[in-house]
Amino acid sequence: MRRTQLYLDEAQYRWLKSQAERRGSIAAVVRGLIDGARGRQEDVSGDPLIRHLLADAPGNDKQRSTVQTLDDDLYGR
Repeated sequence: MRRTQLYLDEAQYRWLKSQAERRGSIAAVVRGLIDGARGRQEDVSGDPLIRHLLADAPGNDKQRSTVQTLDDDLYGR
């Protein structure tokens, strides 16, 4: 664990205090907010377009991707 300090305006502090009354402490609220934000970061590795562009970029094959072939290239349609 690391100890840190931050400055809050009065409204931010009041909001944190009200949340802390339900969750136990201001520190617990801040840690929860950070963990929540970290968990929402998108994992783009499952995105078919990203996979296609990284693994099999258009133009790397004999046959290039076009607007007409993109659905087939990405989704096998």
